[in-house]
Amino acid sequence: MNMEWIKMLLNVKNFIEIAVVMVEHPGGGSEKKQRALEIIHILMKENDVHLPLPDQIIDLIIGFAIDTFVNWANENIWKKGGEENG
Repeated sequence: MNMEWIKMLLNVKNFIEIAVVMVEHPGGGSEKKQRALEIIHILMKENDVHLPLPDQIIDLIIGFAIDTFVNWANENIWKKGGEENG
């Protein structure tokens, strides 16, 4: 894997984290996920990040990554003191 690929994947990872934090509020999980996906697509386009995969595959991978980051954030950031955010 060359350095350009690593930079691209790191950008996408950062875009996922930024988008999830931007849309976070209690409730509305599926709507927040869809909005985060839209933000990620905008960030990818504005930063000229193009992955050589069909859009459906990219959305599946990014959707999985969103879920993974949200689960991690729920356990480590947002569920302090027993509060639950959805």
